[in-house]
Amino acid sequence: MKIHVWSIIKYLFIFVLIFFFVVVFKQNYLVFLLFPYVLLPAILIPVFLANVRKISLTGGSVVADTEVGNIILFFAEYDNPTYYPFLKCSLTFSMRNLFFNANKDSLLNINIMPKRKDRINISVKTAKIGMVLFEGKGMRVTGFMGMVSVNLPVSFSVQVPVFPEKTEQVDVAEIPYSEGYDEYTEPDLKGNLSSDIKEIREYRPGDRLARIHWKLSSKLDELAVKEMERTSVMSLVVVPELEKGKISQTVETLDAVSRKLAERGERFEICLFNSVSCSFDYYIIDNEESLKDCYRDMYFLPLYESADMAKDAYYASNQRSALLLTVYGDEVKLLEDGIEVSDT
Repeated sequence: MKIHVWSIIKYLFIFVLIFFFVVVFKQNYLVFLLFPYVLLPAILIPVFLANVRKISLTGGSVVADTEVGNIILFFAEYDNPTYYPFLKCSLTFSMRNLFFNANKDSLLNINIMPKRKDRINISVKTAKIGMVLFEGKGMRVTGFMGMVSVNLPVSFSVQVPVFPEKTEQVDVAEIPYSEGYDEYTEPDLKGNLSSDIKEIREYRPGDRLARIHWKLSSKLDELAVKEMERTSVMSLVVVPELEKGKISQTVETLDAVSRKLAERGERFEICLFNSVSCSFDYYIIDNEESLKDCYRDMYFLPLYESADMAKDAYYASNQRSALLLTVYGDEVKLLEDGIEVSDT
């Protein structure tokens, strides 16, 4: 609790002024104002202190994620279960994009009415990709005539990832796989198969005869097909450069490249480089949600200055031997053992 001395002085000044009119000008009817004026602080301040900590305030967002250019509607939701109105409340919060904006606090003045749950909406237009954070840092509630105030430990964090707008404006060259596939083992998604059986399923038109489990089929009196495990080594690894100056272009190009590869049935991973811990994380991209999961983690990674830091670290740390597709800004390069195969 904080006591505001200046507000108390102003209160006492008004009291002295009323008393002056009573004594000097003999305005006796003003005496009736002095008694409630003296009693009000003694009653309302303890009531305020007894009720203020019953307030709860949380944050949220109407959408879980969005595309760049759309509006995100955040909200601060309060719950006041008491009969006491809190008419001077200041919420301290920050709104920032992890990739671009510095952490700057803002103030939002709100009125919290008695016996009520309500929302205060804050709309933000997304101009750039990244993770937008709406964080509550605390709330100051001021009581009767500003004499006392209480800082409530309000703390919440709402994260909304902003994904690139879908575009097909990228041309990715055909990937020259060196190992190829035979007529019996070519999968629907490109990438090597192991000899391990993942599951047994019923035959579907179009399944190759080499995949039929003949021994089990004879027992079941129906055709059963072997579904093979894929090897952990991918044929293609996509490495985006998280360089600060071109991060927006890089993510937009990465998104277009990923969708183009998925459309062609390529088997690939995205490899994210953490420049602080010098570590790599791999994400198998096989559907829309796996791509979004990759972006969500990428938005928390630190940006760096060098254009080829991820690529150089990849080869220096003896990562997986594979075709490497590097993405930097609007440039896409295909590398094999560090040698450029194609520039798309």
